[in-house]
This record gives sequence, C-alpha cells and structure tokens, in this order.
Amino acid sequence: MPVRVIIDSPQKNSSIIYASGYTCLDNVITIDIDGDVTGFFPATEYERAKKISKCNTVINLSEQLENLSLKKEFIPIKAAVVLQFLLKNNQKKIQVPESFPLYEADFLRENGIEIVVLQEPFYPERTTKNETEIAYIKENSVKNCEVMEAVRTIIASSNVSDNNRLYYQGEPLTSEFIQSFILKLFLDKGLVSDAVIVAIGNQGCDPHESGYGFIKAMDSIIVDIFPKSRYNNYYTDMTRTFCKWKATDDLKNIYEVVKNAQQFCLNSLSAGVIGKELHAKVVEYIEHSGYKSGMIHGVLQGFFHGTGHGVGLDCHEGPYISRNGRKIEKNSIVTVEPGLYYLNKGAVRIEDIVLVKDGGIENLTDYPKELVVE
Repeated sequence: MPVRVIIDSPQKNSSIIYASGYTCLDNVITIDIDGDVTGFFPATEYERAKKISKCNTVINLSEQLENLSLKKEFIPIKAAVVLQFLLKNNQKKIQVPESFPLYEADFLRENGIEIVVLQEPFYPERTTKNETEIAYIKENSVKNCEVMEAVRTIIASSNVSDNNRLYYQGEPLTSEFIQSFILKLFLDKGLVSDAVIVAIGNQGCDPHESGYGFIKAMDSIIVDIFPKSRYNNYYTDMTRTFCKWKATDDLKNIYEVVKNAQQFCLNSLSAGVIGKELHAKVVEYIEHSGYKSGMIHGVLQGFFHGTGHGVGLDCHEGPYISRNGRKIEKNSIVTVEPGLYYLNKGAVRIEDIVLVKDGGIENLTDYPKELVVE
C-alpha cells in the first residue's frame, strides 16, 4: 500500500488541503496510508483541526516535537516525527512530492527510510472532480461572472473625455481603480485573490501583466479574474476583453479570430481528447486565420501560451490543453483561453471554465463575449 507523506504549509501545497480538508499558514504533516490520513498540526491549529479536518487521526505536532526535545532520542524536526510514526506502523518506504524539504528527506534516508519522489500531481485523482468539487466550482464561477458584470458596468458608465481618457463618477478611470474594486467585491462574495489583471492596450501583450495607468477609449482592456472561495478553497477563472466606445478594425478582427478559435476548441473538447493534440489544432486554426506567432521586431507576439489548464484547489493544475497536455478525463474542469497579442494592434484573450463530459462540455462561464462597450 502506498504511504504518501507531505511536510508543508497548506497555503503553499494544495495537496495537503486535498488530503486533510484543512488549510492554515503553518507547516503541517500529512501521512496517508492507503486513504487513511493522519494529520500532525501545530498547537495553534490542533483543536480546530480536530473539529473540521477530514483526517482520520489528528495529532498535536507541537507536543510531538517537545517530546522529542525532552527525550533527546532524535533531533526535534518534523521528519523525526514522521520517522517515529513510520517505525511504529512498520513502514519503510514513502512517497513524497517534488517540494518535499531536502533536509527532512536526508534525515529519513539516513534512518533507513526509502523515499520515492512523485511528480505532480501528487494525487493524480485530483485531475477529475467529484460532485462536491464540481458544485463548489460552479458556485464560485457564478459569483465570478457577477464580478465581471460589475466591471463591465463601470466601463459602460464611464464617459470619454476629449483626450480619449475614461472618466467614472467624475474621476479618471484607471486600471488600479478597477483592480481594487474587484478585490473588494471578491471579499463581499466570499472570494479572495492575490491579484487580478486589468491590462490596457499594449500591456495586454504580456499575458500576466496586472495593468496600470489611465484607461482610454478604443484600447483593449483584458480583464482576467481568478479567485478562490474563502470557504471551500476551490478556484474559478475567466477572462473577457473589452473596448470602450469603438474598436479599430485591427482589434475587431483579432477579437473575432480569438472568439472563433475558442469556440472551435469548445466544440472539439470532450472526455478522451488529448490535450496536446487539441492545442495543436487551435494553433493551426489561428494560423490558418492569417495570424502568425513568433518574434516580431524582437518581441514575442501572436498566440504563444497554452490553450487551457485544469482548475481546482490550484488555479493552474492538470490536465492541460497545451504542448505537453495529456488525455483529458470525464469530469475534469479546465479553462479554454486562446489569445492573440500584437503591439499597437490589439491584445485579446477570452477564457471560459468548463466541465468536460462524454461527448462534449458544460460551460460554467455564463457570460457574454462582446468586445465593444458603448
């Protein structure tokens, strides 16, 4: 039977949340023996973990470390706690994630424990979702669409000045204002995010640029929002591209190609599809539409990222629709987000989150795809 061991903070390693159903800032230990999970939690988390974690056994880690220090049998590190548990349960071989601390691994090896390092996903079953997980992500996606609509309303309510700057409620509209608005609205809806993207014009050509400065009419505005729930810990993800007042012909043409490429992918996606093969077809579709990708005037432009990624306890997890994407199973939840980025012409990304089914998908992003906001 596999023995899976993690030493990390749940906020850094979501596999602990998956195994224990618990999250906190401090490092904890989970030891999973064929689905029977023992969690070691610091004293500050111990009582709460007993109440709400899904561990079969909850142990006070702080007390264990204190006993080690008093007995001076082993050095008081977390790996020594793991070693004692393994010896007590006649286990000599464990599986650990790639992020497992090296000094902890060295200690266990020195004391006769064989360690097998597994590539992510540490829990392969995470790439498909059960009914509860699907319900969580659906709930979060509904809220995310409501936030996107609130952003569109701000843009729609703004006025265009003589120098094409947008003004909202008498003040210049900025990327920073909308980002702050989104983050506050997330909290009101029980969501949280470290960042959001409101990238204007050429800023959008760097797909992970958060955005800054004044928003102008006729510029593309990429709004990418990817919060997780404060209560169920699952993420959602969506992107829309807007343009206030009117769009240039270049921007309108780019938008239509991205929108059509996304629809092509949505139509082609179903359980059993190979991620890398579908991504290659999307790339081919875009190229056949007349839009090339690569270095242009020394800058990477066009479509140069993956078509999609899994979403769950991490915003980016398997399965992937990308160059290295594998088979996509039924009940996977993935994004579909092609984009095109050309300096001084337009930057566009459109992203939906979908549930993969036999013979097709269920789109969890119930929100329009319209470029121009009047």
